[in-house]
Amino acid sequence: MTQPRPDRVVIINDRSADVGGASNLSRLSARLLRERGIPVTFFAGDRADAAAVETDAVNLNGAPLLEQGRLSALVGGLYNASAFAALRGLIDTSDTPSTVYHVHGWSKILSPAIFRALNTVRERVVLHAHDYFLACPNGGFVNYRTASVCSLAPMSARCLLTQCDKRGVHQKMWRSARHALRQGLYDIRRQPANIVFVHEEMQSYFKRAGIVDQRVVTIRNPVEPFLQTRAEPWKSRDFFFIARLEPEKGFEDAARAARMAGVRLHVVGDGAGRALLERSYPEVVLHGWKKREEIAQLARKARAVVVSSRVPEPFGLAALEAIGSGIPVIVPSQALVSREIVEADCGLGFTTGNVDSLAEAMRAMACDDLGVRRMGRNGFQEAPRMAHTPQSWGDALMALYADVLKHARPPLEMATAGAARGAAKVYPLS
Repeated sequence: MTQPRPDRVVIINDRSADVGGASNLSRLSARLLRERGIPVTFFAGDRADAAAVETDAVNLNGAPLLEQGRLSALVGGLYNASAFAALRGLIDTSDTPSTVYHVHGWSKILSPAIFRALNTVRERVVLHAHDYFLACPNGGFVNYRTASVCSLAPMSARCLLTQCDKRGVHQKMWRSARHALRQGLYDIRRQPANIVFVHEEMQSYFKRAGIVDQRVVTIRNPVEPFLQTRAEPWKSRDFFFIARLEPEKGFEDAARAARMAGVRLHVVGDGAGRALLERSYPEVVLHGWKKREEIAQLARKARAVVVSSRVPEPFGLAALEAIGSGIPVIVPSQALVSREIVEADCGLGFTTGNVDSLAEAMRAMACDDLGVRRMGRNGFQEAPRMAHTPQSWGDALMALYADVLKHARPPLEMATAGAARGAAKVYPLS
């Protein structure tokens, strides 16, 4: 039987620029869909990116909340009326029964207002959980004040009374109000929604929030290794940290542990923590943000890549980019990819947030050339089983859209097509 194909996909994201994370993936999905003959409209909250190749785009010319004035961010972050009007207008004028709406990111510009517009086409809406904002008010299941993983039920009384936000109690109240508004406009606890996880273990966090899993699927992100040929990490001595310099990423934990272990740490990334590293850890080699090809050159000098995040990272991109290059990694126990990396002997684990445990792992890897060589070889072999390639990711999106369109058909047509779907489906990596 021929699988249904969308006659158009509307990709919805805060940003149209390549600024990492969901933005990069949303842009990649647009390219992959067009290569498969699917027309794409890119709906974004920011200004059009001069480098973008989007031939059919709607840009709202807005700015991320952190770049706006306080009052504008307070009001627009809760409900961006322009985003609602523009998306409602797009749906009213160009929707068809085979149009799919794929939401990648909404929390930085677009706001919960878009969900009011999307409710009218709910059966054909896909929500991509690149983070935890659909389930947790602060988006991370983390107490940012203590830089520790949170065990509370989102929006419970204890949650609402706990000051876990980076910027203070007023921000926590605002985020909680925004979460409640989004839930009110687009209920995903009592009504099924098409939700994509980037890792199977995200399901336990979403269940804690009481979210219906009837139409949840897992599609792991696409990963391209830093290097196309296998690295020789046992010939190198230096450790690398590749991430934003924000407290939840554990950059200072990595610096402290490297000092304790007596190894040199290179940091590729930038952010608010750079000044702290310059002041308190002068031995750390700071490279700042680098383009992908520049990271590839640096990666050849890495003995291991350290992932020291204090939050339950949904998808460990840097870790998988490293092991796919034949470079071992050191990963925290709460990272969702940690268990499989350690079990596949591609790296070492440590207790999340425990600097002594991290330092011990770094010492062990520093003095074990044979182990580093073995882990690098294992990672190079095992990495393709842990993530999609861009091509297989595009195929998985097409399969997802076919399922969504089957489910959205009228009941009689659905019965004829036999299009029932089970919960927590995983789209294979090959």
